[in-house]
Amino acid sequence: MAPNENTTDDTKLISRERQDNEGWYKLSFDNGYIGQYPYVWLKDNCRCSACYQPSAWQRTSHIADLDPEIIPQSDDITDGGAGFRIIWPGGHRSDFLAEWLNRQRFSETEKDFVDGQKLAIWGAEMDTDVEKFDFNKIVTSDTELYNWLSVLGSKGMAMVQGAPLKVGAVGQLAKRVAYLRTTVYGDTFQVFSKLDASSVAFTPKSLGLHIDQLFYEYIPGIQMLHCIEQAGEGGENQFVDGVNIAEQLKRDYPEEYQILRTTQIDFRDAGDDHLRYHLKSRRPMIQYDRHGNFMCINYSDHCRSTELSLPVDQVKNLYKAIKVFNSVMYRPENVFSHRMDPGEIMTFSNGRVMHGRSAFKLTSGSGSRHLEGGYFDWDEAKSALRVLRENLFGDKRL
Repeated sequence: MAPNENTTDDTKLISRERQDNEGWYKLSFDNGYIGQYPYVWLKDNCRCSACYQPSAWQRTSHIADLDPEIIPQSDDITDGGAGFRIIWPGGHRSDFLAEWLNRQRFSETEKDFVDGQKLAIWGAEMDTDVEKFDFNKIVTSDTELYNWLSVLGSKGMAMVQGAPLKVGAVGQLAKRVAYLRTTVYGDTFQVFSKLDASSVAFTPKSLGLHIDQLFYEYIPGIQMLHCIEQAGEGGENQFVDGVNIAEQLKRDYPEEYQILRTTQIDFRDAGDDHLRYHLKSRRPMIQYDRHGNFMCINYSDHCRSTELSLPVDQVKNLYKAIKVFNSVMYRPENVFSHRMDPGEIMTFSNGRVMHGRSAFKLTSGSGSRHLEGGYFDWDEAKSALRVLRENLFGDKRL
């Protein structure tokens, strides 16, 4: 959870030094920080009404008018250190807040809290450790909404309890954040056994652990599964933390890990559900960003394509690596199993948490098994977290 103190910054600027040969100011602050601020960057980020639209948080100046070799005409520390003023050639004036400058540290800039959340790795112990949230509180309380989204950011998984036993609850949760992500299965999808099913999920068969919608170039970020009715035998859900699996593979099977990091695998889905579709994508099974931070797992036996766009002599080694991945994933200490009760909604990061289900059998007079699923995206969830931090904790938008 985040601290609840007000985060207003009253940092003051105590000295400035021009370094024209380098093309920057050396600025010193009363908190001990000393940083370099390039002249061209300062001019590009002028906050005057001619260069910046504050209501939109966007610059209105144009790069075509910017001189990368610009040198200030004069400068001054203003308002007892709270501000910094620059006069440019031609008389254009730029005023900057010291607290704003203090937060602009280039390679040393502190990470955004939302993007910088530490990932909490987990395994089978999630059976007792899964964090639970009340549906009605999320719908009515910004604090509960913030706490739920924060847990999704750090652990990738949370349980919501007390949802109404009818279709529409996942839409209510998504609306608290932004809106549902529509897919080829519609705004939401109903999980029960169907004839001529467009997905293995819509049959009583078991589902192997997987990530949803890998045939999209941009897969849905957060999934919600709402148990409306649970009947018969079986149908237990399993969940596995992909960060945990990637770390175990890196430690125990480095060669296979490297194959899965670097080899593009084809995924596809075709059918006629919400609309007629035929989707394809290619991606590595374990994916990191350019800084080496975990991004996602891309794994689904159900929608791996027959196509493999790689040299034929690499095919067998890829299959061996996938099999190793699968064996590590299903280690008992890695799998959190839970048979959902009516009114529970399992919410989880779709690119991180793999999910599956045991086969189920409906018995005579037992009723039916009905889950509703839906998605929303991380872009909107992170946006909501930032806005909530501003409103709840006083994070200042500069």
